[in-house]
Amino acid sequence: MGGSQDDVESFQVRKKIVPGAIDVHPTESAIIVHYTMQASIIGENGQPVAGDKKAGQKIIRVKALHPNSSISSLAQEVIEKCKLIHPSRFGEVEQVLYYLQQRQSTEGDSDRVWLRKQLEEVRKSDDSDREGVDLLPVQDEPSTMANIEAYIEGLYEEIAEKVKSTRNILQLAKIPENMAALIENESLMSALSRVLREDGRKSMELVTNIIYIFFCFSNFSEFHPVVTANKLGDMCLRITDQELTRFDLWVQDLRKLETRVAQTPNDKSLVAQLDQEHRKFQNMLRKQDQLLFVSFHLLLNLAEDLSIEVKMIKRDIVKYLINMLDRKTPELLILVVTFLKKLSVFRENKDEMLKGLQSVTLRLLLNLSHDSGFRLLLVREGYLQKLANMLTRRSFLMVTLQLMYQLSLDDKGRSSPVFGECIPQIIRMILEYKGERVNGEIMALSINMATVHRNAQIISDDNGIKFLMRRAIKTRDPLMFKMLRNVSQHDDEAIKMKFLDFIDDMMHLMFKSMSNTDIVVEILGILANLTIAEFDFGKLATTYDLLFFIGNTITASVSEAQAKARHPGRGPGGPAGASSVGRSADLSSATAASGGAGMAGSAKLDGIAEDDDVLLEVINLLGTMALDENIAPMVASTNLLQLLIQVMIAKEEDDEIILQVCFCIYQFLLHDATKKILIGQTDIVGYLIDLLYDRNVEIRKMCDASLSIIGEIDEEWERKLRQQKFAWHNSEWIAIMTQVPESPGSMLEESSILYSKSRSIGAAVSHQDSLAYRGTLTPGMYDDDSDDEDGYRNGIGGSNAILDGPGF
Repeated sequence: MGGSQDDVESFQVRKKIVPGAIDVHPTESAIIVHYTMQASIIGENGQPVAGDKKAGQKIIRVKALHPNSSISSLAQEVIEKCKLIHPSRFGEVEQVLYYLQQRQSTEGDSDRVWLRKQLEEVRKSDDSDREGVDLLPVQDEPSTMANIEAYIEGLYEEIAEKVKSTRNILQLAKIPENMAALIENESLMSALSRVLREDGRKSMELVTNIIYIFFCFSNFSEFHPVVTANKLGDMCLRITDQELTRFDLWVQDLRKLETRVAQTPNDKSLVAQLDQEHRKFQNMLRKQDQLLFVSFHLLLNLAEDLSIEVKMIKRDIVKYLINMLDRKTPELLILVVTFLKKLSVFRENKDEMLKGLQSVTLRLLLNLSHDSGFRLLLVREGYLQKLANMLTRRSFLMVTLQLMYQLSLDDKGRSSPVFGECIPQIIRMILEYKGERVNGEIMALSINMATVHRNAQIISDDNGIKFLMRRAIKTRDPLMFKMLRNVSQHDDEAIKMKFLDFIDDMMHLMFKSMSNTDIVVEILGILANLTIAEFDFGKLATTYDLLFFIGNTITASVSEAQAKARHPGRGPGGPAGASSVGRSADLSSATAASGGAGMAGSAKLDGIAEDDDVLLEVINLLGTMALDENIAPMVASTNLLQLLIQVMIAKEEDDEIILQVCFCIYQFLLHDATKKILIGQTDIVGYLIDLLYDRNVEIRKMCDASLSIIGEIDEEWERKLRQQKFAWHNSEWIAIMTQVPESPGSMLEESSILYSKSRSIGAAVSHQDSLAYRGTLTPGMYDDDSDDEDGYRNGIGGSNAILDGPGF
C-alpha cells in the first residue's frame, strides 16, 4: 500500500507454456494435447519473485478421419496447425490417430452389443470354469526396470501380449522405489491410459491390471495430478457402469434359462447347462468384484480433493456404491461402506444415499427378521410404525409387506395396535387389486392380521366382510377365504352373523369346486366357525344334503386309510373305491329317509377322498352342527356315528382328527337321540377309556368330559369308570409291580388287560418311556365286576394305566 507506482512497474510477469501428453478424446473424433502454463513474476534483479502453474488442454478435432485416411498426412497436418506439438513427436501423433481411426470403425456397436459379445466369449472360454481365479496369474519371470521399454512395446501388440505387459508393469508399480521412474515416463503413462480406453472392454484382466497400476500411484498424494491428467477417474466410472450393465445382461440370461428349466425339469441337458452357467457366473462375479474393488479404491484416494469428489457425485457415484451393497465380497463391502461414510459428510450426498439405502436397509432387515429374537426387537423399538408409514411408497411396497408379514409371525408382534391402523389400507389394496388373485405378500399379511380379535372387528366394520366375501366368491381365491376363515374364528357372534348372508353363495361355490380342495377346506372351515345359537343347521343340512356329503367324505377317507393299511404303497382306487361306494349307498338311503334333498352325489367327491384336510374340516363342521338339537335325530338315522368311530381307528396317529372326533362324540352325547346309539350300539366307551391315557392333554380332557356324561346316565358304567380312575392314580406303582413277578406261575396271562388284545408292549415298559405312547383302540376291554381295590388285579392297569393322567 505504501509502495510507489515505480516500484510496481519494476516487476514483470513472464509466462511459459510446457507441452504435455497427447491423448485421444474419450467420445469425439479429436486429439487432446495437455499442457502446463507457468507464470512467474520477475524482480529488478531478473530473478523470479513468485510463480504459479496451471494445467490446461487443447482439443484438436479431426473431422477428416475415416477408414481410408492417410494417417501420416493427417499427423503432419495436425503438427502444422498446433504449435503445442513439436515435430519430434510425429510418431506419437501418428499412433494416436491410428487408435482414433480403429475406434471409429467399431463405433456402430453399442455398449450392450459389445458386452453381449464379451459374454459369449466368456461362455466359450475354458478359463471360465476354473474354481479359483487370482487377480494376477503367476509370473513366468520376474519383472525388471531394465525391460520397461519392452513392456511398453508390448502395449502395442495383441491382447494377450498387452495383458502380459501390464502384468509385468504392475509388479514393478507395487515397489515404491520404482514409482517415480514409472510415472515420469510419459510414453508409459500415455500408452497405459490409451490401452485402457481403447481395449478396456476386450479383456477384464487387462483393464484390472491397468487400473491396479494407477491405483498404486494413487496411494501417494504427490502422484494424484498424473493420475487425474490421464483421466483415470473418468475411466473408472465408465468401467463401473459398463460392468454393472454386463452383470444385468448375464442375470437376464440366467433367468431365461432358469425359466426354461422350470418348464421342462426333466431335460437333463438343460439342467446341466444351467448348472454350468451358474458356475461361470460365479467366476465372472469374482473377477468383476476384484475389478470394482481396485476401481473404487482408486476413486476413494482421488476423492481427497474435494473438487474431484464433487465431479464424482455429479457422475452418480453414490448410486454405484449403493448398488455394490448387494455384493458378497467382504473387502469390497468394507471399501464401499468406507467410501459412503466419507461422502455422507455433505448433506446433498446424505439425501441421495437415503433414497438408495432405504431399499437396501429394508432387505437387510428382512433377512435378519427370520430370527425370532430380532423380530421382537424390531417391534419393541417401534419399527413396525415406521414400516406402516412406508406402505404408501410404491417403490418399497413389496419388501415392506414382506417385513411386516415376518413381524406378524409372533403373537406379540401380531397383536400390536399398529397392525389395526394398517387394516383399512390393506383392505383397500385387496379390493382395488387388478387381477384374479391378490398378491401373495398382501394376503399373507392379511391372513395373520385376521387372527387377532381386534383386527377382525376392524375388518368386519363398514361392510368389510361383505366386500371381501364378494371378491373371494368372484375370484375363487383360496387365500381370501383363508383370511375370512380367520375372521370368523373369533368368539364374537356379531362378527359371525355377518357371514350368514353368504351361506348359499359359499355352499354353491363349494360344490362347484370339489376338485379344488383349498377352496373346499376354507369354506368348510368358515361354516364350522359359525357357532351361532340361532342358526338353523337342520335346514342347511336338508337343503344341501350336508349329512350325505359329510358321510361320503368320511367313508372315502376311511376306506382310503384301510386300503393303504392292507396294501402299503397302493394309491387311491381298488378296494378303497369299492368300499366307499357300498357305504355311500347305505348312508344315502338313510339320509333320504331323514328328508335330504339328494343334492350331493358321489361324483362331487372326486379328488378329495385322500385329503385329510377335508376330512378334518367336515368333522369340525359336524361338531358345530351338533349344537342344533334338530341335527341329532337326522344323524341318528344315518351311520355317521359308526363312521366317526371308524375314523378314530383309521386315523389314530393324527392328534387333531382324534381330538375333533372326540368333540363330536361329546356333542352328540348331549342329545338323547344320538346318546342312546353311542352307548347302546357302539363300543365308544371302550375307545374313550383307552384314550384317557393318550399323550395329548386335550384329547384326555375331552374323553374325561364325555365319560363323565356317560357315568351320570348309567350306574354300571359309573362304577367301572371309578375303577379305571383308581388304576390311573396308581399307574406308576402298578407298572413297577408288574416288573417283579412273585413266581413263574404268577406271570401275566394273555387274558389280562395288562396285555391288551391289540397291543404288544412288554410288562417291563417304564412309566417314562410310555408317555408318548398311543395304543391301538380296542373295544370291550372293561367287562369285569371287580371293586376299586381289586381292580388292578383283574385287568385295570398295565399298558393301559401308565400314562400321566389329567388329574382326576
